[in-house]
Amino acid sequence: MFKGFPHSSGRQSGVVLVIVVAAVVLMVTLLALMIEDQHILVRRIANQKVAEQGYQYAQGVNSWAARVLHDDKNRQIDYLDEDWAKFGRPDEEDGEAEDESFSLDVSSRADEEEEEQATIDFGFDGLEYSIDDLQGKYNLNNLGTQGEPQIIAGQKRIFMNLLEILEIGEFDERERLYGALYDWIDENDLNHPNGVESGEYASKKTPYFAADQKLTSMGELRFVEGFSEEIITKLKPHVTVLPVDNARININTVSPEVMASLSNGTVSDLGSVQNFLALREDPAFLGFNASQIEQAKTAIIGVSVVPTQAVPNMLQVNSQFFQINSKVTLGDYVYCMETVVLRESVGEDLTVPKVSVLNRQHNTLCEEQSPTTTESDEDIS
Repeated sequence: MFKGFPHSSGRQSGVVLVIVVAAVVLMVTLLALMIEDQHILVRRIANQKVAEQGYQYAQGVNSWAARVLHDDKNRQIDYLDEDWAKFGRPDEEDGEAEDESFSLDVSSRADEEEEEQATIDFGFDGLEYSIDDLQGKYNLNNLGTQGEPQIIAGQKRIFMNLLEILEIGEFDERERLYGALYDWIDENDLNHPNGVESGEYASKKTPYFAADQKLTSMGELRFVEGFSEEIITKLKPHVTVLPVDNARININTVSPEVMASLSNGTVSDLGSVQNFLALREDPAFLGFNASQIEQAKTAIIGVSVVPTQAVPNMLQVNSQFFQINSKVTLGDYVYCMETVVLRESVGEDLTVPKVSVLNRQHNTLCEEQSPTTTESDEDIS
């Protein structure tokens, strides 16, 4: 009657052993997953901490740069030997120049007539920063200027000249680039000659619509038909995106390529423009003034085989739009921020207006910025 008992007992013992082993394996697996989750959590918190550090450092640079721009008392002329232009770019020739490290301590000199001087010490070397004058570049949103046909034609000529000077495409490709960009900026969905509108973009593998409004950033060009990474890279040092369609060029900060593109004719030689801009290299140079704009126009006339006037109403000697650049390196982590600001001119009441944030782009890919924050009329001065 009990002959099968030992066999049954052995079978039960085996089952129990399997269950125990399975339980132990499950517990070890769960423990390993918990430890892995904990490591991920710790790493995530560490990354967030470093990201926050990078952001705060960049914000510190923004505030400092805004103060430098705000303290520029002469806003009638802006040139490349002013404090804002040398911000983050120490003169290599001045080996014994004053230390530009920033200390949060503000101290006044013994002479009470001296302005208070401030320096900042951020406490580490992984910080790069600068201020760029965006009105030394051509504003792509100028292509959306409305008005008389000659005004629109003048902006097209500047863009086409710039493409040719930078050796971007042949004539037909340049016409297509202009048409596609014009259709992207204009406020309707009608096809411009050689243009591209929402119908064509909607037929792509990943469909989208034309913006039909002003560009908001250089990165937006990637969505415009024909603008490859190579073309955007060539354009980037010479063009910008401002929230207006009538931005003029500051001859004190402009490059020869952009200045020559202001010709109403086909550009053949940059010599006359380069000779004019070479005057900026004089150690005694204090910026071109308004009376020298006519000299600049004469230099532009000389860039064409057939003398042609410059596109009208495109030159000035001061700037309102600037970009504050900061790059923070914390170990293997790199954080970048680009902030476009508007520095208003001094009003009739002689008060110094604020410096306002127009657009801010920030992420960890310095070469491939995408706008993550847009702020308007924020006083950062």
